Amino acid sequence: MTTFISTQLRNGFSAVGLILLALMFSQNLHAQGCSQPSNLNSNVISTNSVELSWSAISGARNYTVQYRIGESGRWTTAPRTMTTSLVLTGLQPNTVYSWRVKASCSTYSSFAKFNTGGGVGGNVSCSQPSNLTSSGLSTTSVQLSWSAIEGALNYTVQYRPGSTGAWLNGGTTNGTSLTLTGLQPNTLYTWRVTASCSDYSSVTEFTTGSTNGGGGGGGGGSTSCSAPSNTNTDAVFPTSANVSWEAQFDATNYIVQYRLETATSYITAGTTTNTQTTITGLQPGREYVWRVKASCSPYGSDVQFSTPRSSTSGAASLANNDFVVAPNPVSGEVATLQLQAIGAQIMVMDYLGKVVIREINTDVQHQLNVAQLPNGVYAISILYADHQLANAKLVVAK
Repeated sequence: MTTFISTQLRNGFSAVGLILLALMFSQNLHAQGCSQPSNLNSNVISTNSVELSWSAISGARNYTVQYRIGESGRWTTAPRTMTTSLVLTGLQPNTVYSWRVKASCSTYSSFAKFNTGGGVGGNVSCSQPSNLTSSGLSTTSVQLSWSAIEGALNYTVQYRPGSTGAWLNGGTTNGTSLTLTGLQPNTLYTWRVTASCSDYSSVTEFTTGSTNGGGGGGGGGSTSCSAPSNTNTDAVFPTSANVSWEAQFDATNYIVQYRLETATSYITAGTTTNTQTTITGLQPGREYVWRVKASCSPYGSDVQFSTPRSSTSGAASLANNDFVVAPNPVSGEVATLQLQAIGAQIMVMDYLGKVVIREINTDVQHQLNVAQLPNGVYAISILYADHQLANAKLVVAK
């Protein structure tokens, strides 16, 4: 620093100016970004006090904590501290607070929560309610229930007709169940619940009964599991598509729906106990979406697919047009062949012309097992009973 000052003095700068520059330089160093404090924790001491703590930040000279009631409103700034903990006093009993902290060289952290009624908090001071169940459905009422959360003082339920729009307040209860009344008949509702020390749970749904009798409508009842995930469109043909999804614990069956991408209403493809099904009756060369729900879940997100354009019909098309192989390239153990008839001879040949697979199909959607085939390009020939021949190329890339 001495060399710096003497050099600048030779260039005409005053000593005062250099001191100011040095101070600005020092302050800029401190103002440069450091990471936000993390590992925010709260230890409730009493109904009106809490000890907050966080991880140390290298280079920080001090820390500033802000807190407020709930998740909105004006922040209150606590006195600065040079340590990584601070005790707040004078709080309101049985109240959820949010808080955040910044180092002298950082911006504020994301906010955390604590409940002066008890419990230890991090970014969320307790877990969200789970095992959401709807029972006792009638045309205008339903009983909702969920698992108890340790440290929660109470629970608040929100609900709404459909899956979009503003949430309605269903009420607050000290127990783990609540009855909603004044509902509309034959209507799908979504709902969620929060503990006094948690964020809201995931959204589930129920459907009220119709006025002409019966229980909840399609897709309603208990929705205590999440929507199926890993939804895949495994193979697409001109008039059908093979789809699959991941199994859901507690699910007794699954319902698949689809629609044209330009349509507003869904068509139910059917109910199955498996984790895969075939959607049939599609139009060639069109854009579709599909979705699936478990017996205990709401519907998952839409999955898009496009059907290929079909070739011309008749025997000549079998001789002059390829058939559909999907997926292609295939990275798994099975490729699906969309054939025109059963009883056809299927031959798979390698690049030397050697037949490596020979079999006869018993379904127009033939499952070809390629697990034993090395990576490479293969020719598939289909010889139908009427002696018509069709060919296609298959790429195996595992």
